[in-house]
Amino acid sequence: MSETLVDAVIVGAGFSGLYATHHLRNLRGLSVQCFEAASGPGGVWWWNRYPGARCDFESIFYSFSFDEDLQREWRWRERYASQPEILAYLEHVADRFDLRRSYRFNTRVTSAAWDDDAAHWVVATDDGAVTTARFFINAAGAFSVFKKNDFPGQDDFRGTVLHTSRWPADGVDLAGKRVAVIGTGSTGIQVIQTIAEQVAELTVFQRTANFACPLGNRPLTDEEFAQAVAEYPRLREESRNSLAGAAYPRAVRPALMDAPEERRKVYDQYYNGGGFRMLASTYFDLIFNPLANETAAEYIRDRIRERVQDPKVAELLCPTDHPYGAKRATFETKYYETFNLPHVRLVDARTTPIVQITETGIATTAQQYEFDVIVLATGFDVGGAGLIRMGVVGRGGRRLTDHWAHGQRAYLGMATRGFPNLFHINGPQSAAALFNNPIAIEDSVDFVASLIAYADAHGHATTEVTAAAEDRYNDLVREVAEVTLFPKATTWYMGDNIPGKPRTPLSLFTGAPMYRAICAEVEATGYAGFSFDESDQALPATIKLDGAAVFFLAGMLNMGAKPLEQCSLEEARAAMESFRLMQRPVPPTSASPKRSTRSRAVSGRSACTGRRPPASCRSWSSSTAAAGSAAAWTRSTSPAQPSPSAWAPSSYPRTTGSPRSTRSRPPPTTRWRCCAGPRTRSPNSAVTPSGSRSAGRAPARISPPSPPCVSATRAARACARRSLSLRRPILWRTTSPAGPLPGGRSSRPNSAREWWLCISATLPTPRRRGLLRRGRLTCQGYLQPW
Repeated sequence: MSETLVDAVIVGAGFSGLYATHHLRNLRGLSVQCFEAASGPGGVWWWNRYPGARCDFESIFYSFSFDEDLQREWRWRERYASQPEILAYLEHVADRFDLRRSYRFNTRVTSAAWDDDAAHWVVATDDGAVTTARFFINAAGAFSVFKKNDFPGQDDFRGTVLHTSRWPADGVDLAGKRVAVIGTGSTGIQVIQTIAEQVAELTVFQRTANFACPLGNRPLTDEEFAQAVAEYPRLREESRNSLAGAAYPRAVRPALMDAPEERRKVYDQYYNGGGFRMLASTYFDLIFNPLANETAAEYIRDRIRERVQDPKVAELLCPTDHPYGAKRATFETKYYETFNLPHVRLVDARTTPIVQITETGIATTAQQYEFDVIVLATGFDVGGAGLIRMGVVGRGGRRLTDHWAHGQRAYLGMATRGFPNLFHINGPQSAAALFNNPIAIEDSVDFVASLIAYADAHGHATTEVTAAAEDRYNDLVREVAEVTLFPKATTWYMGDNIPGKPRTPLSLFTGAPMYRAICAEVEATGYAGFSFDESDQALPATIKLDGAAVFFLAGMLNMGAKPLEQCSLEEARAAMESFRLMQRPVPPTSASPKRSTRSRAVSGRSACTGRRPPASCRSWSSSTAAAGSAAAWTRSTSPAQPSPSAWAPSSYPRTTGSPRSTRSRPPPTTRWRCCAGPRTRSPNSAVTPSGSRSAGRAPARISPPSPPCVSATRAARACARRSLSLRRPILWRTTSPAGPLPGGRSSRPNSAREWWLCISATLPTPRRRGLLRRGRLTCQGYLQPW
């Protein structure tokens, strides 16, 4: 048995493994030993050789950016590269940077155990060798383990059974054969549309219909490639700061703001635009507003009905059980027209499920089918399944399978508590699900390499995430997911496409910019959330925020918003104008409660002389309120937006309340109570002064203690002066019965007064100054830089 000592062990030879090897060995000067189960580089593109295998990100985006010469010299042939071309590209990368010499191909890792005393990993492989390393880099990829066939009888079938992830390298002759395809996800669609013209009969077993849009593939002209090469610096920068990690046009409007005819034009443009543009470039609320999402879903269903001749088949192909985008978006090239061919038939495997595979074919609850070939396009066990198979054991003998018993989790998608010096590249709970992978991989490897360099520079032997950071980040991932529509589908996004696998979000659904901002903050604060030699660092500020607030901030970044202090005057004005698209009326509240004795005693002149509300009044935008408000907006029947409380941190006093008079011109001495508003209790219970519930009492409405009152005019003027000094805009609130301020929006709730939210520039307009003098306008706080 041979034994090797190196700085780092790297598992995998796809995009992740190749770049990790290059960065750690060639740039950082570390000694590395790499393992790959395949016979060559390529990763998922080495294993998945099925007919029609193709990337759904443009070739110019789905490639490395770390070397300018590499970008210029590799000439992509198609707009969306096929599997053979991507495999050739990765082989070229391996040769160009001399990476093969660090690999042992055709070798699987059978165990990886942490040695507490020696502070290193002991890695065993199936060839009997043992490698000792300070760092263990999991670059096996999220799609390294395919979902096995769960239908009995496969061994009895006298024909050929093929899984798309283990397609023979020399191909399979399907001409003139009766072929069945099980599965209509991304892989199944690509196989079906490719082999339909070759086979004698094609039967598609569909359990779940998917939303598929045209891919728009075609040859890449010399002029297009030359232009892309010339603009690569800009394209790469835009990609890293865009939702999907590709330089797509940004979505900057909510869907329900446009009339149906205008929405149709937008959808027409991006439906045929190719790639993820239909999801990423149309409207920004498609992934969290059910009503907005339904407009896109129904548009795609209408296009399916237009393209499929048989109405019954068309309806079977129309997804109705999940929102558009909640499963990974799929793309096609004449897929729906395939079902117009006379030798192609569609079987609804939901109403007539597959019972078993027989000697001659497939048996459902309704019929027996005979085939020569069965193709399984059943998907992947996405996430850390490849790492789990390696038998990883961490500190104190704890197994990774035990640590992930209730769901896979990893801080930033890169580190797991109890497993020192083990780092994932694009691991569970990274942003990889919504992030162009080669770019995401580069960012992940760069972060890990910098973290290793930081630990070495400070003389630290071990690096791992703290328990608090892992727990809080896991909660953040869940909170963000709950604001979106992703949990409404059975999908690998949530892990529940595999029977028995815990249902938990496997990605941070914010898009690339927010995830990159979190990682940058962690790095800038001395790797907050990590523990060096068991000395814990504090948590980074951003992950302490409620998930709804983080999701809203992510939306602003996805739309290209800059921090206000970086904006020019024109940009700041444009930003304020754009906020009108996100204005929402305050949700209808119950009638104002009777004022307390102290409150009724206040009349005419203020009984208090305080110029600022007490600290208790500054917590209106707490994380709980932010989450609840965002959820309330999502459930609304009008265009959904997160609550402004999610993006207006309460770092400065704000005043809220109700005017003492409903006359059109209340006296200037009107005072406003400074509190977050009335609270009500359940009609079936009462709350005692101590907070305990007791049954049988009459329902009552409870108000928070009345703090000292402040003049609305005085407070707002103070806010305006403070705003000018800080060069930040003000969030105003008004109860003007005359209607909204310019740019305001309302669903006109049934109430004596209508409430409006308004975001103004630093100086109020004449109309706003008038409302301010009459006590109709109050300052709520400042917009802080995000």
